[in-house]
Amino acid sequence: MKILASDFDYTLYIKDDDIMQKNVDAIRRFIKNGNLFGIVTGRNYSSIKVLLNQYGIPYHYLVCQDGAKIFDSMDYCFSTTNLSREEIVQIVPVLEKEHFNYFLDDGYNETTNMDDCVKVVGVIGDKREDAKKIVDCLREMGFYAYLSSYYINILHGSVNKKEALEKILVHADCYKEDLYVIGDGDNDYEMITAFHGVIMKKHQKSLDHLDCPQYRTLYEYIEELEKN
Repeated sequence: MKILASDFDYTLYIKDDDIMQKNVDAIRRFIKNGNLFGIVTGRNYSSIKVLLNQYGIPYHYLVCQDGAKIFDSMDYCFSTTNLSREEIVQIVPVLEKEHFNYFLDDGYNETTNMDDCVKVVGVIGDKREDAKKIVDCLREMGFYAYLSSYYINILHGSVNKKEALEKILVHADCYKEDLYVIGDGDNDYEMITAFHGVIMKKHQKSLDHLDCPQYRTLYEYIEELEKN
């Protein structure tokens, strides 16, 4: 039995109907053959669930907010890592000093409740260079922070996709050697370098230096896994 964990945006989820159908068909076949499949994403649950339902994508595990929320196949959340009120009070002035708009996310939706928040999200707008400096500052403060296409993502320092997958291995009673991962971006780095990792041919520059196989599509990688 193998376990495959896939990033979502630009890895599993591609805005091409033909590729999407082949990805979904490959996932279903992979599961039917007795393997486990998980999705690891920076999205919150509500955002990704709409697309999972739309395309009928099956999974055994769903990692949201880079690991701040982890769900099983029945969508039961068995792991949550919140930011504390004190940590949020540290983060917000850093964003406000540079005049970044921001919001809090509870893992499902935007929230104003500082006692039920897993992520602070800064809106980049046209200030990407300033946003990079914000990320560096927050990392020095001990937070897990990175840039996505439109946002600064700020989570508890113990959160990342690698740590989430370690929790899944325990939950599924499986071995690290059985876990394979694929991704394309900054927030995939930890899991790609910790497990049997591969990257998409179209990936962020921060992954250029990684010496690992590259694949054009998820379904082609699944086909490769099924051969071995």
